[in-house]
Amino acid sequence: MKNISRILTVLTILTIYSCGQKQEYKGASTDLAIQESPQTNQKPAEKIEGVVDRKIIKEGEISFETTNINETNSLISKTVQELNGYISKDNVNDYSDRLEHRIVIRVPSQHFDLLLKTISESADKLDSKNIDVLDVTAEYIDIDARIKTKKELEDRYKELLKQATKVDEILTIEKEIGQLRTEIESVEGQMKYLKDRISFSTLTATYYQKTTSAFRFTTKFGQAIKGGWDGFLWFLIGLTHLWTFILIGLVTVYLIIRRRRNKKKNAT
Repeated sequence: MKNISRILTVLTILTIYSCGQKQEYKGASTDLAIQESPQTNQKPAEKIEGVVDRKIIKEGEISFETTNINETNSLISKTVQELNGYISKDNVNDYSDRLEHRIVIRVPSQHFDLLLKTISESADKLDSKNIDVLDVTAEYIDIDARIKTKKELEDRYKELLKQATKVDEILTIEKEIGQLRTEIESVEGQMKYLKDRISFSTLTATYYQKTTSAFRFTTKFGQAIKGGWDGFLWFLIGLTHLWTFILIGLVTVYLIIRRRRNKKKNAT
């Protein structure tokens, strides 16, 4: 039993260490993450070319003018579908001088360049185009290492749990396993989010069509009619809420008029 207590103490220290541990290569170039093996004369650069799988995130924004916004919508929707992507957000704004669409597109990373090329070529006037390429290889390696370390500790705790016989030892080990499981799920969630950003690139496209004066006049005229009708309906609703006061007022006016008429008859 003393051996179990000692092992448990060591594992607890390892758990605390793994929680606060920071990988030396996090945030640095991935070249530093691969060290030359003492058993080979290969240079680190040669190993990197054959081993490291770069993890790249591509994100971009494009803004342009189109002469037919409906055709642009159809083209983008068709292209996104053909590239096995999807539109995660779609906003429409009707300004005084133009009709604007702003959409967020997610496509498999290998199709990002083709999507950008297709949309760019459809633009009548390109206003701006910004592309960001992020190398997250070091972050990916760091998270993957943390997951492996925590899972190894979890396996050790499970083996130790099989050997434990005292209630306090069992409860302590189960507590440590539960805490480790929570940490593993949290780190795995980070990895899942990172993998999603790596596998699916994001492009935010803003495109607009300028509107003519006649079109705007017709639109505003229709909006004015609708607004006036809505106002009239709200007025009727307001009168309905005040029906008791209106009835009292009508009765009061009727009595005053009737009284004056009676006075005139009596005077004659």
